Amino acid sequence: MSVQELVRFDLLYLQANDWPVNEFHHWDTSNFLPLDTTTKLSLLQRFKPDSVPLLLWRTMQLLLLGERDVDTQQLIRHFNTLSFLQQNLLYSQLMRANFVGQSLAFDHAILYQIMIKNFCRQSAEFCHVSPLIGQGNEEIVILLTNQFVTSQHGPTLTVLNYASALKAMGKHPVVICCTSVAKSAHYLYPLPAPLFFGTVRNEYFQDNMLFDLDTGKHQPGHGGSAVKCWDQHFDFMQLTPMDDAEHLVDLVNVINQINPRFIIGVGGLNPVLEFIAQNRPVLNVPCVTSLVTPLYAVPVLHRDLTEKDQKRIESLAISHPVLTSRLPFRLRKFDCVKSSKVTDKVIQFAIVGYRLEQEIRPDFIDTLLAIKNRFPQSGFVIIGPDAIESFPELLQSCSYFSGRVSNAIDLIAHCHFMLNPKRQGGGTSAIEALSLGIPVLTEAYGDVYQYIGDDFVFSSDQERLEFIQRYLTDSEFETAYIWTCLETAAKATDSSAIVQQLLLDYDSYIYQLQH
Repeated sequence: MSVQELVRFDLLYLQANDWPVNEFHHWDTSNFLPLDTTTKLSLLQRFKPDSVPLLLWRTMQLLLLGERDVDTQQLIRHFNTLSFLQQNLLYSQLMRANFVGQSLAFDHAILYQIMIKNFCRQSAEFCHVSPLIGQGNEEIVILLTNQFVTSQHGPTLTVLNYASALKAMGKHPVVICCTSVAKSAHYLYPLPAPLFFGTVRNEYFQDNMLFDLDTGKHQPGHGGSAVKCWDQHFDFMQLTPMDDAEHLVDLVNVINQINPRFIIGVGGLNPVLEFIAQNRPVLNVPCVTSLVTPLYAVPVLHRDLTEKDQKRIESLAISHPVLTSRLPFRLRKFDCVKSSKVTDKVIQFAIVGYRLEQEIRPDFIDTLLAIKNRFPQSGFVIIGPDAIESFPELLQSCSYFSGRVSNAIDLIAHCHFMLNPKRQGGGTSAIEALSLGIPVLTEAYGDVYQYIGDDFVFSSDQERLEFIQRYLTDSEFETAYIWTCLETAAKATDSSAIVQQLLLDYDSYIYQLQH
């Protein structure tokens, strides 16, 4: 591949308009993305762009490849010149890469702070969020999320789980989706392939509709829109306040009129939530166990605060407290029961996730090969992708790729174990497996580890193989572990207790602010 191809694009991007957005993305996907790391680095080192778009593209590629000799000050300067929507696109790609485990030789917190200050500055020209007046409205709780999809989407279920727990406490939760995600309609500056764009369901913009997540259908409603899940109804609206100033004004007016004491953001870092949090006490509840560091909102950490976390907080000069909690799970409806037995001719291992193409790396492939070699009767049920590129033939011949399914637990129930790659996500499927009495084998890393604990942690293939062997041959050990699975799942799904304690801590924080 010649540097001249990149030079040609660089000249086109120096034009005031008619940028080759689609052409360059196609070239990046077809020609650059498939290259090995060494070839990519060599090409990037020889390419010296003049246009800001390709300067940013080159810098991001180097960061994603783990290169440390990068002019980050130049990156920050160019990032400062972008519009908010372009900043959000670029930042979202870096965050997504970090979530699926790509190497990043850069602390992108500075980019987040620049982006949020930019959004808050421009938003203040249209509206003003009133501070909490008195005790506020303690009955209505506003739940803001940046993305709302279907019952197959973990963060969607999480925000509804909070809503359900709040309803059980006598509160009136209102779920508002801000669609604060990277959108393909915003794509202008070149970004490293593969691109990530958040899903926005257009049907949720309709007024006076009932969206039934239990059945996947919707129908006309009355008195405003609502979502139905677990046979419960929750008031719901979807807006685009990041893109449309009128939607932002509408949202702010709702908050100013209701004057809710409690506003909880559930999901990823959310610019709209941050704008509100400038003037009101607002929680940011992530769907991960890593420490999130919003600029103005109060972060919730789903584990104990570590010394490393504390140093991170100090380095970012975060003045508000970090509340600690646990992420509550609410399992989707299912009728299945565990059907696998250790005496089965084929021992099935479930692997679940909609990002497995990025999350299954060579070390995990080695683990699968080690299992197959030790237990020739092994089979792998890979739930989510239709295929995995360069999957070894030995594994291909004994693997079933389900593609996207409506209820993964139905397939998990036929398996004997679940294997979790080294990644951030995967918590919901792990809890589903444990609720059936199926052991989950993970490393001491990421969300799954934080949710299910040390009983399911294995630091080497040898440990995993020894556990599998004993589980298959020692009936007392198998029975004991099944009970451990069930008890762990029960603790993780005690949503009411978890949310009630968090709300008490939140209320105490607000009281301290006011007094």
